Amino acid sequence: MTLPGPCTRKAVLLLGHGSPVREANRVLKEVALSIEASGGYARVQPAFLQFEEPDFLSALDIIVRDGAEEVIIAPYFLYTGSHIRNDLPRLLDDAKKRYPRLDLTVAPTLGFHPKLVDVAIERIERAEGLEERPHPPHLPRHPIEAESFGIIEKELGELGLSPLESAVVKRVIHATADFDYKATLRFSPAAPWAGVRALKEGRNIVTDVRMVEAGIRSGGFPGRVFCFSSDRDVAREARKAGVTKTAFSMRKGARFIDGGIAVVGNAPTALREVLRLINEGEARPALVVGVPVGFVGAEESKAELMRSGCEFITCVGRKGGTPVAVSIVNALVIEAGLVEVRKGA
Repeated sequence: MTLPGPCTRKAVLLLGHGSPVREANRVLKEVALSIEASGGYARVQPAFLQFEEPDFLSALDIIVRDGAEEVIIAPYFLYTGSHIRNDLPRLLDDAKKRYPRLDLTVAPTLGFHPKLVDVAIERIERAEGLEERPHPPHLPRHPIEAESFGIIEKELGELGLSPLESAVVKRVIHATADFDYKATLRFSPAAPWAGVRALKEGRNIVTDVRMVEAGIRSGGFPGRVFCFSSDRDVAREARKAGVTKTAFSMRKGARFIDGGIAVVGNAPTALREVLRLINEGEARPALVVGVPVGFVGAEESKAELMRSGCEFITCVGRKGGTPVAVSIVNALVIEAGLVEVRKGA
């Protein structure tokens, strides 16, 4: 799964081994996003030697299509083993034949570095319970919120998720006081990273109801949040089309969510309309947050979303609703560093 986004003339191809366990491959994608977020490169494209896509040449194709003229190949390996000694030279030869004018540079492997020693010590200390993981410094919290998150983290224990996914789960539980979401939230392989990238690029968010629109922390990122369900023409056109207002509002918003985020926090019909728009090529969101709530169609529409092949964040079962949708999006906004948690917020 590739992550959408623009590319400047200089790009990075972050090369990892790849694993048959899909969750393990998320680490490389998160590292790529973090390097990109550092501001040095507009495109850091993950690639895998085996088991996962894109492979080396496919990732290079993506970078070149986006306009790169210079590519730094960064092997995410601890040492120079057989993959680096044998496989990488062969791949470089193939790349030079395919793109003879492309400037290719290979960075060293991670190797020995004092910072890696520090990371190893941190992991050891955490295993011994000597270190409490601090909250990121750019997210100051109100004392009550800090205490709430402390309780949540203590009761949750280890989630087995990436830091981005864990942040989403914790914020949903904070918003709902419902620990069931630990087991019921579902993520497609690159969902949170796709959402963060869309927010950083200033892409739009289109929601199904005004309450979701009102709850999203929109002041800190460059995109816009749209909701059309209360528009007069939506009610009129929805009656003509024989669909719900929320479904037609997502239809009206289709052109605003290309590369952005579609958020459905209330109506199963709105989520089904988003999936129809995607299937028919009328909308191309980078991420769908679909958590409609209720007894009629909610479970089924979310199951359809999980089968759709698009990047998604959802939850199984009847639960969901506005607080869940808002907390998912706000978690991505906060983790992207686009808005701070303010005192009293």
